[in-house]
Amino acid sequence: MISSDRPASASADHRYLRLWCFGGFRLEVDGSPVDWSGVRPRVRTLLRYLAAHAGQPVHRERITAALWPELPDRSAVNNLHVGVSTLRTFLEPGVARGASRFIVRDGSSYRLEVGVGGGSDVAAFDAALAAARRARSTGDGPAAVRALRNALDEYAGDLLPEDGSAEWVLADRERHRSRATEAAVLLAGLELARGRSRVAITAARRALELDGYHDDGWRLLITAQRRAGDVAAARRSQQTYERVLCSLGVGRTGAPRPVHVTAA
Repeated sequence: MISSDRPASASADHRYLRLWCFGGFRLEVDGSPVDWSGVRPRVRTLLRYLAAHAGQPVHRERITAALWPELPDRSAVNNLHVGVSTLRTFLEPGVARGASRFIVRDGSSYRLEVGVGGGSDVAAFDAALAAARRARSTGDGPAAVRALRNALDEYAGDLLPEDGSAEWVLADRERHRSRATEAAVLLAGLELARGRSRVAITAARRALELDGYHDDGWRLLITAQRRAGDVAAARRSQQTYERVLCSLGVGRTGAPRPVHVTAA
């Protein structure tokens, strides 16, 4: 997780949050886990919603449409105000009205700030993918590889699985999963081009764990296994790949075709 320099100790004037949204929500305040079992479920959902967009302003209409779609506008906005007040008290006990450092209001939008020393896995994932794009644009393969590894380290699983099939999380969950898949495929391709077949195998397998139907993921895996000299594993992967294609109504394949990967 990317964060600012961690303070030697936290104080009332210098507090920070650490947020994890991939693979399950976790929250630390000043480096310590917090017990929020006493917070009402909808208020916890509000915090998770803001955490998934940490550092970014989210308009109140987006929040109310996501969390209280069944309520009239006035009632939904009132619930939002109550929820924000509850979270501010929970995160910063005794904070004066309008003085919260964590949940900041900017006009009609709200923004969850992590503070100096804090961090968010979603923000770190985004930053690592951006770094990989910059490195590739300048032809710096090793830097791209490092950035892609960092991104995949941050992606510990689906976004906020505890929120299930809630409509507000589905699109972002799928988007992050797709980007992680493409990052793994791209990493496999770069490692294969560097002659690191075993590492490429690991990256291709990660891509297929995320998307078992990813064509380039299968072809990279088979090619890397062949280059690594593991003919039996390549044959098994080829057979599995063909079963996948058959399940999609696609015919048999011969040798893996050249792989074209897209930017994450």
